[in-house]
Amino acid sequence: MTNDEPRIPNSELPIPHSMRRIVSIAMSTRAMHDVAMRMVYPFLPDFAAGLGLSIEQMGSLIALRNGMGLIAPAFGALSDRVGHRRSAMLGLVILGLGLLINGVTSGLGLAAIGFIATGIGAAIFIPTLLAYVSDRVPFARRGRVTGAIEMTWGLAGMIGVPLIGVLIAANGWRIPFFMLGIAAFIGAGLMLLLEEAHEQHVLREAFKFATLRQNRSALAFITTWFLIFFAFENIQVGYATWLETQFGLGAAERGTAQAFFGIFEIVASLGSALFLDRIGKKRGVTGGLIVMLIGFALLTLLGSVSLWLGLVAVGVTFLGFEFSVVSGVPIMGEQIPAARGTMIALALTAGSIGRMIADLTGSALVAGAGFSVAAGVSTIAASLTVVVFLRGVNESGIERQRD
Repeated sequence: MTNDEPRIPNSELPIPHSMRRIVSIAMSTRAMHDVAMRMVYPFLPDFAAGLGLSIEQMGSLIALRNGMGLIAPAFGALSDRVGHRRSAMLGLVILGLGLLINGVTSGLGLAAIGFIATGIGAAIFIPTLLAYVSDRVPFARRGRVTGAIEMTWGLAGMIGVPLIGVLIAANGWRIPFFMLGIAAFIGAGLMLLLEEAHEQHVLREAFKFATLRQNRSALAFITTWFLIFFAFENIQVGYATWLETQFGLGAAERGTAQAFFGIFEIVASLGSALFLDRIGKKRGVTGGLIVMLIGFALLTLLGSVSLWLGLVAVGVTFLGFEFSVVSGVPIMGEQIPAARGTMIALALTAGSIGRMIADLTGSALVAGAGFSVAAGVSTIAASLTVVVFLRGVNESGIERQRD
């Protein structure tokens, strides 16, 4: 084909059968993971009571789980050399073990082991799955595919978490851990249906961190990922306690509230999948960050005035956060294409550190100063996120290096 002949945009080409298999398996395994990660927040008081722990101790366990993201770069570099699919399977197996441990444990010690294993599994699974998908989807239509996959986060909140609430009410707090642990092993088996790319069998040159230091766009993206997850987790870790103490919502009602938030997330994921490739990845992330900032500001000023105002404000933050994260995944994968798994792992590690710190600050602020103060801290962090992303991040880190 010559340069003068018309081309069909990659984003408008039909997705082949092999790609549909990748998307379906990725969505299935992600859905299990997402429900397992999300269920802790709306039912934090229930799990704390079942384990015989305080809210602050549960916050520490969540911080411990999220802190396991620190190991992600090591496994990201390994997956670049031995294969992303194999690494993703390993992550699912470890995740399943951690969930099963949580299902049988009583007390802080074993619960900590279960949360650590769950965090390690998630830290391995998510970046390697994203790297696997990024290797196989052209950048021009990657927003469409990653948007579809990331939609599981919203579905987990809108459908999965409320079902967990029903299970807890009927069968106790342990049953979700058992069910999701078994589902993780089934997901690892499903990934055997995917092929490992031929190029993954060739040992790649080890990633050099000097490459990262020279790439200002990649560094700015990693900073952005830290800030956005800190800002969001800072309210996420405390909103269940806030809804319970401020408005008297029980477990079933909090599950319904989570379903309400899930509507905002589905809208965000679907909007990203449908429109991101057309409006541009960076423009999409910027818009999402601004919406999230507005949500935090509303939550700070008006969140405690009435239940509906509070729910809508939290929903707006979910909308902006989800759209920003989903839209940012394609940019993440292009910052250092030669070491995609490592770059994604580094960004997700930054997000994990942000979450770990926010788990501690958010729970402490809610217990001490109040939820509105926690929302105010998130407003400041979100403002910084907009500045860092707009000024520092390019859609392609390679383009930044050439400037």
